[in-house]
Amino acid sequence: MYSGVWIAVGLIAVFAIFVNKNSRFMPKTKKVEVVDDIHGTKVADPYRWLEENTSIEVQTWVDQQNLYTRSFLDKVEARDAIKKRMRELFSLDTVAVPYPKNNRYFFIERKGGQDLGVLYVQDGLKALPRVLIDQNTLSPDKKTVLSEWSPSEDGRFLAYGLSRAANDRNSIRILDVSTGEDLSDEIPETGYPSFGAWSHDGSGFWYVRRDPNAPENSEEKFYKRIFYHKLGDGPENDTVVFGDGREKTDYLSVQTSKDGRWLLVSVYVTTGEKPRNELYLKDLSDPIGKFITIVEGKDAIFGATFHRGILYLLTNYEAPNWKIMSVPAEKATEGLSRWTTVIPEGRSVIETFQLVRDSLFVQTLENVHSVLREYHLSGFLRGEIQLPSLGTISGITGEEEGNEIFFGFTSYVIPHNVYHLEFGSGAVSLFKKAEGGIREDDFKVEQKWYVSKDGTKIPMFIVSKKGLKLSGKNPTMLYGYGGFNVSITPDFSKTTIPFLESGGVYVEANLRGGSEFGEKWYEAGTRKNKQNVFDDFIAAAEFLVSEKYTSKNKLAIFGWSNGGLLTGACLTQRPDLYKAVVIGNPVLDMLRYHLFDGGRLWIPDYGSAEEADMVPYLLSYSPYHNIKDGTKYPSTLILTSDSDDRVHPGQAYKTAARFQEANASRNPILLRVETKAGHGGAAAISATIEQYADIWSFVFWQLGIKN
Repeated sequence: MYSGVWIAVGLIAVFAIFVNKNSRFMPKTKKVEVVDDIHGTKVADPYRWLEENTSIEVQTWVDQQNLYTRSFLDKVEARDAIKKRMRELFSLDTVAVPYPKNNRYFFIERKGGQDLGVLYVQDGLKALPRVLIDQNTLSPDKKTVLSEWSPSEDGRFLAYGLSRAANDRNSIRILDVSTGEDLSDEIPETGYPSFGAWSHDGSGFWYVRRDPNAPENSEEKFYKRIFYHKLGDGPENDTVVFGDGREKTDYLSVQTSKDGRWLLVSVYVTTGEKPRNELYLKDLSDPIGKFITIVEGKDAIFGATFHRGILYLLTNYEAPNWKIMSVPAEKATEGLSRWTTVIPEGRSVIETFQLVRDSLFVQTLENVHSVLREYHLSGFLRGEIQLPSLGTISGITGEEEGNEIFFGFTSYVIPHNVYHLEFGSGAVSLFKKAEGGIREDDFKVEQKWYVSKDGTKIPMFIVSKKGLKLSGKNPTMLYGYGGFNVSITPDFSKTTIPFLESGGVYVEANLRGGSEFGEKWYEAGTRKNKQNVFDDFIAAAEFLVSEKYTSKNKLAIFGWSNGGLLTGACLTQRPDLYKAVVIGNPVLDMLRYHLFDGGRLWIPDYGSAEEADMVPYLLSYSPYHNIKDGTKYPSTLILTSDSDDRVHPGQAYKTAARFQEANASRNPILLRVETKAGHGGAAAISATIEQYADIWSFVFWQLGIKN
């Protein structure tokens, strides 16, 4: 037993020396004959063994791939200059929106020189902040991070989550805000717990985790139940409050009313073809009261919150652009006919809202930029809040009976700043300013519209240095996502600055599948409409070439997660259109994605191979299955993380191996694997700089940018 392990370790060491000396030789990947019969369709999967990402054999293969990738990226001439510039940019402070609770203000800030942000609290708006949790001290390798946090209603306690690999698995702990000391309470990471809501008096909290009596299998993210934990008790004494008998993939969340009377459970249902949720309400003042159905069986989303005993709901029920409705909590179970429309559906998309006293602040998305308006609770418009420019609001906070709100704002050339609106004066003031490290006037942002394959008009944002000449020779990066109701809106990114300053053109396309223009826009990029997303992205690339922004030899594309599926599919469908492709933590095997981690939660967007009619469609674009032998593929960099428990890293491993096998060009197919990291990649700033230095070094090298 032990001799076998030592032999394996020895072979790894020998191979590492060999690859280091001969690192320009692409590692060979073995093939194992595996053929599935999926509803009568034979599908080969010769690299399935790479899905066993914890095996010594796969880890050895990953080490080989990383060494091969390093042999290219470490030699890029511009890499040192890119790293130096990013260190300068990340040395500037970053600020976040504060959350007020009972005259205490909680917020995260990262000072320049720090790898990770620090959670602070202020005992009053003008008091000095003090440290509650410093993420930089949680682990020597900076891999353990603060994954969630929530103060109790009175601001006395703080529930927070710690993830040891910056992934979805965390434990929940409780901190005394006054002393800064942890209580004895801890919900272990087993069962993927997530915080729900504090009880009214702060004596306990509701949270979600896997049912310990569920089947013992690999589906750790499923079979969720809502538990109640009383402070001071061990988690083994926590009782199930809700969830028995639900589908294993139902996603649960919980909240309470500020007065402590009502408990509201939302169940996100993933078994249908459309995203939908159900709502259940319990009167906590009734000792024997049970949950009563508010909404069930509707193909729509109902996002609810309490305010002064009334439920306010943001919903797309019979409103593709969303509307806000209200109903007294005690009448909520009497049916939708008792609900009142407060803010009707309009031409723009309602994204979120915040209730403070008798004001309703509504954030909408209009032509892909944020607008903020204040209404009376009755729906009467009080006015529009003036924003610094066209950009994105990133969070609105305020207390139910407070006298202020905070919101963040950013754009492509304005870093994330925090603004404060105090009731009475109605004036908006800059609360906390972040330095971006650039001059806003040096850059130009324009919004252009282009036509996709089926005639649909699609918008894109184009960012460049002022004075850009449309010569057809500008190095250009095109980014996209296109899925899961996620809007791509203006946002300041320090990692793109070295590219822009070197004359690059950065472009983001607002593809279907997002929520930029409501439910219809989203549905036009899901399930059997997914090809629309790829057509939109390909059309964006063709537009940039035809309008002389760039050429095929100067164009790179980039996407992350679902965006990695996007760039992977567009690479296989149009390998002639780009010089370089970056695929980040991607979904790439559309026949098996749902078998790992939380993949089943994505079935409403993608469909799955368990549906016979979806198999031919999924096969038609699945990147892993559409790689063709003898094709000349452009240079490609695939990134993933070995501890990604959202999109399994085997998706990237298998596809990288298949591209390396099939590629008939001299362009390299590279795989970069981040260790002990989750779906977002590296968490610490030093590691983020290394990661993006690799991405941009690859792009600079391929697009011929000299720095």
